[in-house]
Amino acid sequence: MWRRGWVDPFEELRRTVERLNRMFFEGIEPFREFRETTAVDIIDEGEKIKVLADLPGFKKEEIEVFFEGNDLVIKAESKEEGEEKGRDFIRRERRYGRVYRKIALPEGIKIESAKASYRNGVLEIEIPKEKAEKKIIPLE
Repeated sequence: MWRRGWVDPFEELRRTVERLNRMFFEGIEPFREFRETTAVDIIDEGEKIKVLADLPGFKKEEIEVFFEGNDLVIKAESKEEGEEKGRDFIRRERRYGRVYRKIALPEGIKIESAKASYRNGVLEIEIPKEKAEKKIIPLE
């Protein structure tokens, strides 16, 4: 028989786990940095490699693209510094964003000839490949 006012101990445990997750993954910046990544498509088009990365909500000047060896690095960071007075937010989710993605690329690419463009929230990077020359090995 159920009593009036009975509390499910497992429900309280679920709420506690949810509060801890919010505290660790939404409130502490080091955890946010590692969680936030972006979806990428890497396409081999024969003479070049094309990388498409979804970066919605970022401005062009907030995006950084560079190479570390043969790895392509995409970084983007957006901060909203302004403060709105007179508004009581229950939750505000459009305040800050950070993305970091490191992509290993194959050997034989021309890093110095890479091109990047950003339109409608999609970053597109084209990296030409070096032409593979056929080398014949003489038989002895």
